[in-house]
Amino acid sequence: MDYAKLVEMIPAEKWVPLSGQLIGVILNSKNDAMPNTLANAMLLKMKEGKAGTKEGLAVVLQAAVTLDAEKTVTALGDMQLLKIAEHVVQGM
Repeated sequence: MDYAKLVEMIPAEKWVPLSGQLIGVILNSKNDAMPNTLANAMLLKMKEGKAGTKEGLAVVLQAAVTLDAEKTVTALGDMQLLKIAEHVVQGM
């Protein structure tokens, strides 16, 4: 799944709130199967304050889908991003 292309479909004003919701999904996940490279990339974006940017959101979205795709789809639905949620479901 091309997360950068998915983020391009999301209105920029939703990047920061969505990033926050997805980080919540990640932190509350009981799954610990995130690859180290993905975890490091996400932590770097967060440290730099870029989790709400296009590139940062792509990393956060990938991490959230990796750890808990169902809750990620729910978060996308809550943000009224149904097309993005559909793409995630199709990619599962």
